[in-house]
Amino acid sequence: MTYYAYFASHAPLSTESIGYQPIRENVYASELDFTGLWFEENMDEETLKRFYFSKHVRLRYQTRCTSNYLPIEGNYRFNNPFSQKISNLLFDYIMKALEDSPVVMYYISLDGHEDEEFATFKTIHLSEIQTHEDLHINDRECLRIIRDDPILDYLEDESGFIYVKHPEYLQGQMKK
Repeated sequence: MTYYAYFASHAPLSTESIGYQPIRENVYASELDFTGLWFEENMDEETLKRFYFSKHVRLRYQTRCTSNYLPIEGNYRFNNPFSQKISNLLFDYIMKALEDSPVVMYYISLDGHEDEEFATFKTIHLSEIQTHEDLHINDRECLRIIRDDPILDYLEDESGFIYVKHPEYLQGQMKK
């Protein structure tokens, strides 16, 4: 069975492949250069409508990717350059997503098991993440990563809209 890493956001997520380093088209210097991530968007190609990879994550924009080297806590190999590369790529992907969205959801699941309940659901702030290793999770674990903002507290409803807990902080900005 195949594990997938899933991402969800309020803003569009990149679907560009990352990590692959060809020396020319379809030619790689090493197997490590051929190791990377490609992303699948939550868009039905026939109907051009979005769908949810999991019934538990309702944010509009979602992607998923897979690799034999996903940093699943029980399987991660610290001395393996392939595992380290994939772990760093996932870290960079999430950091980039947090530039555009105040919240990013990240979870890992076996293909076909996305709708099962999460074993663990944890909310963390961006400031709590120091290295790529802080994002190592197990199967059926979900991280809700919130961008640090000293003024705003974000809340989510099931539709994925953001509500501000303290709207008085936005009074000057809402008249645009």
